[in-house]
Amino acid sequence: MRNLKLLLVSVLLMIGFSANADDGVTRSAFTSAIEEKEPVDQIKELTTDSSKIYFFTEITGMDGLTMIHRWEYNDKVMAEVSFAVKANRWRVWSSKNLMPAWTGEWQVSVVDEGGNVLATESFTYKKAE
Repeated sequence: MRNLKLLLVSVLLMIGFSANADDGVTRSAFTSAIEEKEPVDQIKELTTDSSKIYFFTEITGMDGLTMIHRWEYNDKVMAEVSFAVKANRWRVWSSKNLMPAWTGEWQVSVVDEGGNVLATESFTYKKAE
């Protein structure tokens, strides 16, 4: 009987951990557009032919918190976009208009209220040929 109780407790703990394992940023991507709250493509490299890019994020299990998309270029914060998470599964995006002179590596971090970086993605902005 004692072994059965230990097994039951172990299973319940595993279920609890697996339910929380997906909390946080479950998806993130740079994209050229958003349609029906979803990214239309995934961009790792963009040329100066295009001047706007979106950063999409899906967050789960963080209802009620405030998050930030921190856009960085050359180790300098170029923009911070705050948003409130209003459901257990929340999809959000921000965008950046890029100047042709801003070629190089860009990075967006998803930051929580405590300043913790939950996810980071990067893309390369390069001169069109």
